[in-house]
Amino acid sequence: MKITRVEALHLRLPQVKEVADGTQDCLLVRLYTDEGLTGLGEVVSCSYVARAVVEAPRSAPFRHGLDAILTGMDPFDLEAIEQALLHGTGWYGPGGVTRHALSGVDMALWDLRGKAEGQPLRRLLNPEAADRVPCYASALWPERPEEVGESAQDFAAQGYRAVKYGWGPMGKDAALDEELVAAARQALGTGVDLMVDAGRAWDADTALERAGRFARYRIAWLEEPLHPYDYAGHGRLCAASSVPIAGGEFLTLLEDYERLLGEGGIQIVQPDLGRVGGISWGQRLAGLAGRYRCRPVPHAYGTGVLLAASAQWAAALEEPLTEYTSAPSPLARDLARHTLAFRGGELYLDDTPGLGVEIDESVVAQYRVN
Repeated sequence: MKITRVEALHLRLPQVKEVADGTQDCLLVRLYTDEGLTGLGEVVSCSYVARAVVEAPRSAPFRHGLDAILTGMDPFDLEAIEQALLHGTGWYGPGGVTRHALSGVDMALWDLRGKAEGQPLRRLLNPEAADRVPCYASALWPERPEEVGESAQDFAAQGYRAVKYGWGPMGKDAALDEELVAAARQALGTGVDLMVDAGRAWDADTALERAGRFARYRIAWLEEPLHPYDYAGHGRLCAASSVPIAGGEFLTLLEDYERLLGEGGIQIVQPDLGRVGGISWGQRLAGLAGRYRCRPVPHAYGTGVLLAASAQWAAALEEPLTEYTSAPSPLARDLARHTLAFRGGELYLDDTPGLGVEIDESVVAQYRVN
């Protein structure tokens, strides 16, 4: 079997707001072969730039687009593909948007392999992988504390056992921050875990102060409180905080994660499989997390393609958990047709080969950027 084409599908809503919602604009990768099998992946990046990385024609050495590099290669020879991609993008890689685009390709390759072997992705990673994965609802903070109750109660009514709120107005005012967290805890009651995403709002001293305020509301973790490359600040915060600290969605390279886990000492690491290098590099990161006794939980605020990949990957971990976005965007809600079923705070996975996801071509036609 040979790869015949790598297609970049750039989708964008007519109106995109400058808020922390990546489901307004997304980039999928579809990989074609000469035997008719296809694979899907998702890139989490600046879609316009990542699309250029996929589509760029061959140029001088070490500066080719991913489609040009992969066309004609064996999709099952992942080692040869990795070396070809690292070599062919060497002039403008290996991190940043290059790694983001590689992530979508790698995800699509694993989807293709699962289809070829008749196995769901998680079984390729771990024959003993779980068939259901606990998940937490993920939403942006409303602007005012009095608006939190309705959504929190709705999540609890749907059966979620964990809810995360983040970004929005959080970070600017200590009193408002605490009021938001208090409102969420009151609405969720004592039986639902609450996570708080600070959106990289503070320095280490401020984050430690906020963690102390939030501890009384029994939050499961405080996410992304600092700039992602503030390794020393993470080290001070994690050593003193009574609340577990989570982070890592922003990073791409394994060496950066090693510093965040080693120097920073975070307790929960959150790789985005659409940024770190897809499934292959996600597996390496899971091994790294194990050495530091850090729990990996995928960041998955994207379309159903990223959700399916994250759920399959998480199912192969020792302690599965994944993010489950509640974004209202049609790209998050309608684009992907997947076989995941949500019941009682868990995602149930069947044995559909690969990622277990297809995309609705009518949604692609409606929102595609040509």
